[in-house]
Amino acid sequence: MGENEKRKRKEKVNSMSGIGNLGEIQTIDFLKKEFGFAIYLPLKDIGIDFIGVKRDSLFQFQIKTSAFQKNRYFWFKLNKRKMVYGKNIYYIFVCYTMPRHNMMGKAKNYIIIPSFDLKKWILSSRIPLEKGSNSVCQIFLHPDITKKKWIFRNKGQEIDWTKYWNNVKQLK
Repeated sequence: MGENEKRKRKEKVNSMSGIGNLGEIQTIDFLKKEFGFAIYLPLKDIGIDFIGVKRDSLFQFQIKTSAFQKNRYFWFKLNKRKMVYGKNIYYIFVCYTMPRHNMMGKAKNYIIIPSFDLKKWILSSRIPLEKGSNSVCQIFLHPDITKKKWIFRNKGQEIDWTKYWNNVKQLK
């Protein structure tokens, strides 16, 4: 690999981690201000980005963030070996748009999915593995602007994720 290719790869990784951090901060701010969560950061990354406490309930969150890709979808990766599952563990897919921009009438779009739903879809291959991998899943999340739906699509599989869109009611 040439120096130019190494530099481009490093820039891509740095920009991806930057948007990941931005998604985490945006989500923390959203949960604190809008829903009164107290947020705690774990000292060690064990597959959970942060812990939220509201009244007597404790929730654990893993945040995945993507900007809009090719004017068609949001793209996320999950490594099933690093995933954590539990009753109050949620994966939040942040569909990031630039400030003052909207996607389907909302400035912030969070797909909040219980970890056991993801586990069921991964084990049943409804969320397929990336070609050539035995542990990485790719999430292609397509917003259908006319129908106001969020649809997961990959390798012939399709799952309607609309019910998870900004659905913080499940965090009670």
